[in-house]
Amino acid sequence: MSEPVLSRKRQGAQDAVDTLETFEAFEAFDKHGLLAFVRGVDAEALYFFLALFRTGTLPRAAEQLGISLSSANRMLAKLRTYWDDPLFVRSGFLMQPTTAAKRRYDKVLSLMHVLEDLRRDDELDPRTLSRTVRTACYDNAFALCIASILLTSRPACRMCGCAPCRPMNISLIICVKILVFFARQGLHPDVHSVALLTTPYVCLVRRGHPLSERAATLGPLEREDLEAFPQVLINAQPDRYRAPNSPGNGWFNPKNPDRIALVTPFFLAASLCLEETDCYAIVPKATAELALDPRRTAMLQLSDAAPKLTVRLGWHERTHADPGSQLIRAQLLALIQKRFGRPVGE
Repeated sequence: MSEPVLSRKRQGAQDAVDTLETFEAFEAFDKHGLLAFVRGVDAEALYFFLALFRTGTLPRAAEQLGISLSSANRMLAKLRTYWDDPLFVRSGFLMQPTTAAKRRYDKVLSLMHVLEDLRRDDELDPRTLSRTVRTACYDNAFALCIASILLTSRPACRMCGCAPCRPMNISLIICVKILVFFARQGLHPDVHSVALLTTPYVCLVRRGHPLSERAATLGPLEREDLEAFPQVLINAQPDRYRAPNSPGNGWFNPKNPDRIALVTPFFLAASLCLEETDCYAIVPKATAELALDPRRTAMLQLSDAAPKLTVRLGWHERTHADPGSQLIRAQLLALIQKRFGRPVGE
């Protein structure tokens, strides 16, 4: 027998011995040849565990994963059997995690990040990157502004196909790879964010409004100048205890609530509400310039005492380290900040 053949046979025998020794080293192997801690659980069930931990209800967890309630119950039963623990116990309308569930949450989350990394292609070529970017905005007017910037700057973001904007919902950020534009604080701890732009507010009135003459004569309007006129209150962000400021948080609200003529959640409806009236509305300048018709309304400057609005760009932890997502976020930031400048304080 030739030496090469003998060498291959010897190597094959050694590989067999090494494999046997490896198997014997793992006492956890069961009769099926799989490690005991591998059997009885899968990545989908573990991701369901995270969703139930965050939402606190089976229906909401099932909705986030796009599965039926019966499938969610089966996953919970599988996890309970695997860990030999109830994991979640009912308390009122919520499923409260047990101590064992709380102890495992961070470990399961880390495992999901590892699986995400394993699926990711480490080689990134911007010339061939193709992604559909789903966005969520707290207001349709801002969605329109973002769309106009992207459409007029298409060559700079040719890698991005932008799906229609949708109302902001934190479950969307967790379950779907999207970018969210928002102006409120208190998001989920797994959501990263960066300041995108800062814009002052303007006082929006019909052409020929008395406040236009006041602004032309005395300069930027003070809050006291607005008190004599009824307000169309645009309350896109009703929680007045959050920062940064929005028109609905109280600063621009008239001292006399009877001066509020109308409350609407839509910036785009403001100019229609002001025609043929002496009402005014407070609108972010960026929104007014991009989304409203200057032939129908006048934008009056407010004094420096008025708060400004900072809009943030947010994304979930799942996409934080993804090279493609990082590139898309960087290009989007560059496009918007080229148009509006860097946000205040950044």
